[in-house]
Amino acid sequence: MPYTDANSRAFSYIRPLITATGGLSLSQICTITGLEGSTIQNWVKRGWIGGSFKSKKYDERQVATILIFTALRSCLQFESIAKLIAYVNAPDGGATNEGDLFSYMCEAVREIGFNIDNTEPVLERVLNAYNGENRERLKKALTVMVYACICTDLSQAANLRLMQLIS
Repeated sequence: MPYTDANSRAFSYIRPLITATGGLSLSQICTITGLEGSTIQNWVKRGWIGGSFKSKKYDERQVATILIFTALRSCLQFESIAKLIAYVNAPDGGATNEGDLFSYMCEAVREIGFNIDNTEPVLERVLNAYNGENRERLKKALTVMVYACICTDLSQAANLRLMQLIS
């Protein structure tokens, strides 16, 4: 069953905390993602996590971008992830914000599981309420993101099976 309102979307669980505190600290993001602080700081230095860091807190866009990078990094190169996010948010009319992009990705991956034959109808359902003019751009990017997440899950499953065989 697809999400039908913003309150049931994946990123909506984090959004109130970001709003209430004016952003998340590096240590809070590390707790959420399991990443080392130096990894996140490296992504910032490389320009993959944009925006201002004057308050030493990460805003909604930055947190969502970190979550997207975290989800896709096992299967896609970092430069490719950055280009994918830029493609979604192109200057000629970005498709959506990063928080919603993360939520769409999570819902699609949850619904599709390992059955990529369902990608098209699932993305149609997930994007049902999306009214932006760049729906096709968003759908193409989400297809790549979903495939990358499934690839990561399959790789982890294969490694687990391998470890069971050889131990």
